[in-house]
Amino acid sequence: MSGMRELRDAFGSNSRFRAVSLGGAALFLSLLAAAVMLVPGPAPLALLAGAAGVAAFFLRPAPVLLGFFVLRIWLDLLWWLPFKVGSLNLMELYTGGVTALCGVLFLLEIRRLAAHPALVFFAPYVLVLIVGGARNFELRSAVEIFARYLSPLLIGFLVAGFMDTRERRRRFFVVTALVCAVPVALSVFHLLNGQMRTYTLAGYNRLLGGYKNLHGHALSMFLIAAMATWWWFEASTRAKRAAIALYGGAAAICLYFTYVRTGLLALAVFGATLLWIEKRQRLLFAGGLALAVFVLLNPAMQDRFKDFVLIFAPDENVLATRKIGSGRFGIWSAAIGEYLRQSPLDIVMGLGIGGHFLLTREAFNPYSMASDGNVDAHSDYLTMTFQVGPVATLSYLAMQVQALRCGLDVHRRSPDPFMRRVGAFVVAMSIGATVANVVSNSFINRITQSWMFWSLCGLVFAEWMALRREGRLGAPAPAAPRPGAAPAPAPQP
Repeated sequence: MSGMRELRDAFGSNSRFRAVSLGGAALFLSLLAAAVMLVPGPAPLALLAGAAGVAAFFLRPAPVLLGFFVLRIWLDLLWWLPFKVGSLNLMELYTGGVTALCGVLFLLEIRRLAAHPALVFFAPYVLVLIVGGARNFELRSAVEIFARYLSPLLIGFLVAGFMDTRERRRRFFVVTALVCAVPVALSVFHLLNGQMRTYTLAGYNRLLGGYKNLHGHALSMFLIAAMATWWWFEASTRAKRAAIALYGGAAAICLYFTYVRTGLLALAVFGATLLWIEKRQRLLFAGGLALAVFVLLNPAMQDRFKDFVLIFAPDENVLATRKIGSGRFGIWSAAIGEYLRQSPLDIVMGLGIGGHFLLTREAFNPYSMASDGNVDAHSDYLTMTFQVGPVATLSYLAMQVQALRCGLDVHRRSPDPFMRRVGAFVVAMSIGATVANVVSNSFINRITQSWMFWSLCGLVFAEWMALRREGRLGAPAPAAPRPGAAPAPAPQP
């Protein structure tokens, strides 16, 4: 591993590196022995397990990175555990620890990512995040949001760097799809167990599944249904297609019963884009017709999506569009107006991490009483812009565009049929995620879903860099000489 070799070389020699390593190990064992004698409970065992995980991560980053990713998917289902350190819960501790480890490995292995097409946009993004964090004097809030904005991209970069063979990339995608069966099974269990009778929001009985947050549940089911849709085309036998249809259908049904418009809209956009890229126009037309009939015959869907009509024909009962989209139009118009009244420095650099609440407290919204006035902008891109300015948002969008562009290149040029379809999947997912980010807090502010999105983008970036190394992408080959033309002069030494 080049990063570890560079670290070793920094000490001047193998013997000095060995001496420092042994010294550090002795110090750690001494601290662990003291902890065993002085600290009650399972803390020493947790410390030992953590140290083993850290060592494994730097020695075998590829499989441990996959393990970190899988564990994060499952941790969302363990929100009820009472484990805390101070005011930090289990998921916050896990996210912060993984972010720190990935940041160190990213710096050690930066040369591995030199050809990454999104790297040039990552540097200004991180710089603006650091400035935004420094402008927030509430340390806990700043660190939490900083990790939320940074960790998914770090995970995506490391996936691109360490999933460096097509077999590893295939395994990562397949394992991700398989482990997501756990949240689907848990959601189906809660659906059959009558959970919807106990949870009501905006006049609808809704399915929370195994999640604490309704929108987190909906977006997870969207991602899983999207992976199953893609995988259905990849399946080679009828039995596999039937199993995948059952799996994806269960996720889609659980998504439907959340009645969360963002997830439903993103799934429709994803499906239409994927069918278009795969040149399945007949299926696209049939699916669009079936969706239209479903909406026309379903009063709940008509009610949930009636805002699209009210945008063009506002009703006096919704205060001339201010209540449209559960108050989004009111929040956006008031918050943007307030943002543009700030000083030039605040407009360029944002109000600092966590400062977006200052712009939305006075806006009409139905959430203010439930959240003590701390209401975000209900748009990932606006929330980011208000906090850290347009530079960060444009950098983030540029990285999304690179994922889309590389996905198209991989879809067209990869010699591996599996990766060609992964390229199409990431293009469709990027467009679906962009729509979701515009209208809600989706794949930027929700960590697990953001990890999933950028990890899958990382697979495409890894394949794109492999195609560059193989000469399948890059500068076009020189044109053949015309018949009778003089041969080109040989290059000078």
